[in-house]
Amino acid sequence: MVLKIIAFLLMIGTMGALEIDHIDWSQAIMQLLLAGAIFVIAEQAERINGLKQKLEWEK
Repeated sequence: MVLKIIAFLLMIGTMGALEIDHIDWSQAIMQLLLAGAIFVIAEQAERINGLKQKLEWEK
C-alpha cells in the first residue's frame, strides 16, 4: 500500500513540476513511467501475498 501512495505522489508531483516548468516533457514522461512501474510492482506484490495466504489457508 505504501508503494502505491508513493507512486501516486510521484505522479502528482510530476504534473505539478511540469505545470510550473521545472521539468521538461522527456523528464515528465520518464517519471510517469517510473511511477507506473512502481504501481504495477506494488499491485503484483499484493496479489502474490494474497495468493500465498490463500494457499496457506487451504493447507
